[in-house]
Amino acid sequence: MIVHTLVYRFPSEAAEEDVRAFFDGLRGLALDSGLVSGFGWRPHVLLPVDEHAKGMTATHVAQFSCADVATLRKFSERPGVHEFIAKWRGKLAYEAAYANHEEMLPSGSGGSTMFHTEHTVTVEANADIVYEVLADIGGYAKLFPPTEISTLLEESETHQIARLVVDVSGQRQSWVTRRDLDRARRTISYRQLDNAPMVEFMGGDWRALPLDENRTQLVITHDFAARPTEQVPSQEKATELLSAAVERNSHADLDAVRQESERRAKAAGGAA
Repeated sequence: MIVHTLVYRFPSEAAEEDVRAFFDGLRGLALDSGLVSGFGWRPHVLLPVDEHAKGMTATHVAQFSCADVATLRKFSERPGVHEFIAKWRGKLAYEAAYANHEEMLPSGSGGSTMFHTEHTVTVEANADIVYEVLADIGGYAKLFPPTEISTLLEESETHQIARLVVDVSGQRQSWVTRRDLDRARRTISYRQLDNAPMVEFMGGDWRALPLDENRTQLVITHDFAARPTEQVPSQEKATELLSAAVERNSHADLDAVRQESERRAKAAGGAA
């Protein structure tokens, strides 16, 4: 297995929607080729020392894998790849570096695969109201019935770190989540820092996209990978259970946010 690691630096003025469209397009280009067996990308986790580091500091990192060097070369020489790069370099003016290498870290029992899901619902409320509901992590125990306790550990204008205690299929589980807040774009990116059992990685984002003055497209995405546990030793079964939980909870969470947002919008309209 050969891994292709890409390090990107997008300019600060690059719109989040364009960066996401770039990676969505790159994912499709790679996986639709039939030559790439896996693809994933993440924002760079900025450390304080990065601000003083010499050289290029990434804003995002991506990886994909191919069966061997010949397959990677075949993919890299496809005309569509060069057309895609030329198009997006012209639009986003990003910097990039890459490395080809064999897998360096053990992937665990049977290996874990990263999955991406996206769910959406239309909300009859202003996008600012929807965002306020999403940002109120202290109210999650009331908003999302499976959440029993939400304890805010750290907070600033642009981030939150909280410990959640959640009923997961009858089992009481706890984990720590970090949420990066972008009020201007009405987005909240999240990732688990202290993972729940059976979770190798869990992250994604909430997006409140205004359709008009009183309607919002609410989107939730998940990027996740499962890991076996003592109770669920099979990688395949762990992935099946986690995927089912993500699917079930996505619909429930969207509906909960929709109902609360529409309740607040109605109350605000009545008060006016």
